[in-house]
Amino acid sequence: MAVVISIHRPYVTLTISKNRNPLKPHRQFNESCLRFDHLPRNTKNQLRCLSAKSTPSKPDPASPQDGEELESVGVKAALAMLRFYKREISPVLPRSCRYVPTCSEYSMEAYKKYGVLKGTVLTTWRLCRCNPLGGSGFDPPRWFGESGIKLREGDEEEEDNYDDEDQRKI
Repeated sequence: MAVVISIHRPYVTLTISKNRNPLKPHRQFNESCLRFDHLPRNTKNQLRCLSAKSTPSKPDPASPQDGEELESVGVKAALAMLRFYKREISPVLPRSCRYVPTCSEYSMEAYKKYGVLKGTVLTTWRLCRCNPLGGSGFDPPRWFGESGIKLREGDEEEEDNYDDEDQRKI
């Protein structure tokens, strides 16, 4: 069993139960901190960890169901690692990303949009470019060869449609 304790908010709540029925917890911990009380060894095998949040009985119609899951296990694992990085490691380091969105936000968007394989390739390419000699500015995640970005949902992608080289933007 692995326990991650965060020094940042929001705090995690943990419910420990000695009861056989997991719906009636024996002890609930305070939300302001995470405490572990010393328990006798003979009850060690009877402990059950319960989630502090219950799942709704009626699923939300807007959320994807099991059959139509949008994200793979690899994407979820990558996003969990990135959230951990943003919550625990990034606040300690100085701000150094030259792009908007930041490299971690870029990586999250790339994983959500393209999946594990392409997201990893795009993240690696972005991290190689994020250095003092690299560029800077707005750089959304897009696969190699994609041109332009969508301004709004209904708009077409913006492309350069110039006939003469004199009319090109400089």
